[in-house]
Amino acid sequence: MYKSGILIISNRKELSIKYKKLIENLNQNAIISKNLSDAISIIQNQEIEFIIISDTIKEKLSDFIKKIRILTYNTRPIIIAVSKSNDLQDKLEALEAGADDFLGEEITKTEFQMRLKAHLRRYIESSLNPTTRIMNKNVTIKAIKKSFLENKQYSYLLIKIRGINTYRKTHGEIAFEKVLQTLSAIINSTLAQEDFIGHISDNSFILITNIMQAEKIASFLCFAFDNILNKFYSTDEFENNFTIESDETKQETKQALMRLNISAIEKNENENDHREILNNLNELIELCKNSPTSTYVIDRIKLRGEVIKEEKKNKVLILEPDEALSCLLKNVCELEGIKAKITFNKKEFEKTYKIFKPNVAIIDWGSNEKENHLEVAKKISKDNIKIIFSSSYLKKKEILKAGADLYVPKPYEIDDIMKWIKKFLA
Repeated sequence: MYKSGILIISNRKELSIKYKKLIENLNQNAIISKNLSDAISIIQNQEIEFIIISDTIKEKLSDFIKKIRILTYNTRPIIIAVSKSNDLQDKLEALEAGADDFLGEEITKTEFQMRLKAHLRRYIESSLNPTTRIMNKNVTIKAIKKSFLENKQYSYLLIKIRGINTYRKTHGEIAFEKVLQTLSAIINSTLAQEDFIGHISDNSFILITNIMQAEKIASFLCFAFDNILNKFYSTDEFENNFTIESDETKQETKQALMRLNISAIEKNENENDHREILNNLNELIELCKNSPTSTYVIDRIKLRGEVIKEEKKNKVLILEPDEALSCLLKNVCELEGIKAKITFNKKEFEKTYKIFKPNVAIIDWGSNEKENHLEVAKKISKDNIKIIFSSSYLKKKEILKAGADLYVPKPYEIDDIMKWIKKFLA
């Protein structure tokens, strides 16, 4: 649940305490200030959405409201004026100065709370994402900042759907929105009263929860998402475990099905910058990106060790019976600084493959349909290698199902192949 920051500005102690208790009974946070300088300091250092100003202050109420409105033009808080005066002119001056509401001091406790709830409701409703009905990015950042001020142990979870942008392109906007709505419903079902969930982008979320519940929630979300995934794909796509994305050149790429990635970090006493939290979560979630299913990673202990440099991916193995084309591919690769070897048949390819250990393989269909190279693709697709399969036959689904990452119809442009080689090596 999101708790709004409500600032009470009043010189009368008993009045301030009365309003504070009424506000806290609504499960919202209230802070008391006596003057403008203290109020501005609180507004700058804390995320304040509502300001209640009493005419017990030394300045004229309407003039004070004008100053507050000018000093908070970036955050645009809701201002509620409270006065012992019922004079119409005083009300009009306060509203003209920038107040959003005007209440008399004689107002009952119940009416005060109901009016405040109405303003809270409008604020919440205007801050919701129209698709998911979850808080927008601005409120999410405020929630992270507010959590720094509380003396509680929190975990921050970044929740992303890998592959959802490809799904959006291949299945359309309505299907895309259904995925987000379904995930938001699953997330909401896991939340406790004090938890917070909000967008940090159009299709990713931040969840703030109790440190003891973080792993339990992450595990359940991954399990639940994988178990409803079949509802978003055709039977054929789900059984094949991939979708096909086409481009203008009729090249076909195999795209993995959507999966949930979650990273979680625990609140650090020294952290007070929401950007640091978000950067750490984004770095951590990259550890999940190669998982074929939904998964999560939680950072609890900072371990130190020797940094192991990953070997640069820079090797291409070509299986192409056409000698002129295979030599051309090899020469263009080498001009780009890429190591390349060529083979002309299945036996030669398999022997070279074991020794050369390529990062990308370019495989031709074969001399005819009966003696094609699909079996080669099936065998090496189990390794950590990208496969580009070229063919004059329109067997793209069969080719991609065999393990190819990209289907390229023949004849093709060398520049197009090089673009994909570079992408896969990167």
